[in-house]
Amino acid sequence: MLSLISTPIGNLDDISLRAIDVIRSSDYLYAEDTRSFKKLLEAIKFKKSCRSFHEHNEDRVLNEIISHVTNKKSVVLACEAGTPCISDPGFKLIRKFVDLKLEYTLIPGPSSVTNALVLSGLPTDQFSFYGFVPRKQNAQNKSFEKVATEIKTSIFFESIKRLRATIENLTNYLEKNRKISVCREMTKLHEQVVTDTCFNVLKEIDNGNLTLKGEVVLVIEGAKKIKHNLSIDKKIKDEFLSKMSVSDAAKLISLLTKQNKRDIYKILNKS
Repeated sequence: MLSLISTPIGNLDDISLRAIDVIRSSDYLYAEDTRSFKKLLEAIKFKKSCRSFHEHNEDRVLNEIISHVTNKKSVVLACEAGTPCISDPGFKLIRKFVDLKLEYTLIPGPSSVTNALVLSGLPTDQFSFYGFVPRKQNAQNKSFEKVATEIKTSIFFESIKRLRATIENLTNYLEKNRKISVCREMTKLHEQVVTDTCFNVLKEIDNGNLTLKGEVVLVIEGAKKIKHNLSIDKKIKDEFLSKMSVSDAAKLISLLTKQNKRDIYKILNKS
């Protein structure tokens, strides 16, 4: 069986008891970064060799892992920090396991995505994760154009070295009062969270209050929903309802006007 292990994103004490048990009982260990994983093994007082599994050798090593599991061996796969497959290797392997109907599971645990979402103080009911901010300017601009109208909270990974330039570019796409959150060094000794407008976060960076060191996650508040004063002319309303049901009329008008179907239905249903 293959067990994907979620590992601490900073504080080694965040490793779960279940994860420790699975690691200790495994036949084979694979890790994205063997050096950082060995530090975790030392912390739980367990000695065992581990092999690397990363984007450059994934195609080759996944067949090795499949062979182990096929032969009834227990295999552990851990990423450098957080949950495997989330901007980390493992997706191709899982797809193979699904196709081959092999047994696998995830040992849940730390995730910098959900950690940052909660710490940001921004809405958590709906959110989109975009991975790393695109490096190329055109790709970044297209990404931010999408975020500009996104009503859900948006989450990105970003390099601390590019953070200031990225936020400066964001000012071209976000409303002045729309908030962002920079979550830095989460779970570590110098954890820092700054949630404010782009302009004020840039001031915090320039004033030296927001330290440009360590790992960072960028969270962006969703766009406000625009409320439309919806009304339908009586003649148009009567014309639609003479030819179709209220439900069908609401659906058609919604498609034509891009307005909420439920709101249109309520108006059409009024006498």
